[in-house]
Amino acid sequence: MVLQECCCSPLNLGEFASLFSLVLYFYAGSPGSLDGEDAPCMDGIQHRAFRDSGRELSALGFQAIGVSSQSGRAQRQAVLANRVGHRLLSDPELLLAQQLGLPTFKADGAWWYQRLVLLITGGRVAQAFSVCDPARSPAQAIAWILIHSGWPDAGVDVS
Repeated sequence: MVLQECCCSPLNLGEFASLFSLVLYFYAGSPGSLDGEDAPCMDGIQHRAFRDSGRELSALGFQAIGVSSQSGRAQRQAVLANRVGHRLLSDPELLLAQQLGLPTFKADGAWWYQRLVLLITGGRVAQAFSVCDPARSPAQAIAWILIHSGWPDAGVDVS
C-alpha cells in the first residue's frame, strides 16, 4: 500500500513496515467537530503526544506514523502548527481501512478514520487498540511494547 506523505514523496507502507517497527495512529483529520468531539483539537493533542514520546519510542525501536483521510495540504498545516517531527500519511480514499478492515465512520457527508493505534512488528499487526484519550495513546503503546518486549523493566514477574 503506497500512501502520500504530507511533506515528502509517497511511502510504500508495506515495505516500510517490513523494515521498521511502527506505531500507526489513525485520527479523523476533520476540519470541524465530529460526534461531539472537537476533532482538530483532539488531533493536535494526539500529534503533540506522539511528538513528545518520539525519543522513548525510538529507544524501543519504534517509529510513530499518523494516518488520516485529510489532504496533504491539511497535514502540512498540522505539521507546522504542532511541530510534528514524525510522518503523517494521507489516505483520502481510506484504502488502508478497506485493506485491513479498520473502523471508519461517516459524518458531514464524508468518511473518516476512527481513532485507533496499531503496533506493527515484522510487517505484521502485533496489537491494536482504540483510543479513549488522544493524549495518552503513546503511553498505551509504550506500555504494551515494554510488557511484550522482554525488557528487564517490562512488568512484574509473576512466576
